[in-house]
Amino acid sequence: MCTVSFIPADGRVFITSNRDESAERPLALAPSLQKLGSHSFLGPKDALAGGTWIALRNDGSAQVLLNGAFEKHSPQTAYRKSRGQIFWDVFATDYPLTTFDRIPLWDIEPFMLVLWQKGELHEMRWDGKVKTQVKKDAGTAHIWSSCTLYTAGIRIYRENLFRQWLATQTKHSVETIHRFHLYTDPAGEAEKNIRINRKGEMLTVSVSCMEISQRKSTFHYSDLVRVKNYSLPL
Repeated sequence: MCTVSFIPADGRVFITSNRDESAERPLALAPSLQKLGSHSFLGPKDALAGGTWIALRNDGSAQVLLNGAFEKHSPQTAYRKSRGQIFWDVFATDYPLTTFDRIPLWDIEPFMLVLWQKGELHEMRWDGKVKTQVKKDAGTAHIWSSCTLYTAGIRIYRENLFRQWLATQTKHSVETIHRFHLYTDPAGEAEKNIRINRKGEMLTVSVSCMEISQRKSTFHYSDLVRVKNYSLPL
């Protein structure tokens, strides 16, 4: 939920997310199929709060969560509801953008949602006081880094790193995107790595990649701690 990329290529889109978490947090449950409302979903489940940070819907929609909105905030001791549960409050509805606009978010920790729906890409942010929505260019690649882990300067650095990597690619696949998310390691710049391991306290525990086309969608999941890989069609 801390580094997310969006790549459109060859009639498909790839939405990939590194989950960077405390080493002490219980590991998430493997992705599985579940039904909420009128839709079916594929995604992992947070073992602590019961929500999720990423999911693929049976209509080809997809959503991913990042912690924080625009800048790093000072967290409260407790909140009314987890962001992973708010994820489902928004995404389990037919109209996530409208739901986000209407849903009460008082006493909810700041977050950002990236939504892919009906060929459109949107950002939805809650900074603890104000909601914002931005429609992004779905014809170009994007990367987001959580503001809770990365300063503005490092976020810009990682954006440049992403653009440099894109310029070297002739064809995109789950494998090539995974390599970027797992092995991009600027020499001597450990705090800027895409995959992180900060003194064993905060580390990348999994990588999820949603591969979406009009004909078929697949949820690819790599559990880096248990060393297990899943590819589940929907």
